[in-house]
Amino acid sequence: MESRCDICNKNFNSKESLEQHNSMKHNAKKEPEETRKNNNKKYLLGFILVIAIALFVTGFYIKSLKPGIYDNFAKCLSEKNAVVYGNDFCQYTGRQLNMFGKAEKYLDYVKCANNKELCDSKQVKITPTWEINGKILEGIQSFEKLAEASGCSLG
Repeated sequence: MESRCDICNKNFNSKESLEQHNSMKHNAKKEPEETRKNNNKKYLLGFILVIAIALFVTGFYIKSLKPGIYDNFAKCLSEKNAVVYGNDFCQYTGRQLNMFGKAEKYLDYVKCANNKELCDSKQVKITPTWEINGKILEGIQSFEKLAEASGCSLG
């Protein structure tokens, strides 16, 4: 009894030959339904993960664009020619600068390691040292003390 493949129109001598042909040539290209469903779930989970990461990164980016809470205070200090002398390797200078958060970039900061002559002429003995309106303030200063010395408002 001769059998014919409905897909490629080949003739076969037996039904077993046709089944073997179909399983090797045509069914190999088709995925079982369960495998396709599992792949769809994987793609969906991957897509959701990518979207979640994108939203997370976007949130941090948008937050980084917002002004810091001490931006105006730091800008005022710079406008009043307040200078902080320090060194990057000094933990106390680091603490003082970190108090300003993102607003640190607005401060007039002199690194004494790179400006030894200037720091010596200002008689900087410890870091950080602030120079505000001709006054020298040594060590870490509170915002209230800096506001009082400079006339800048914290609010």
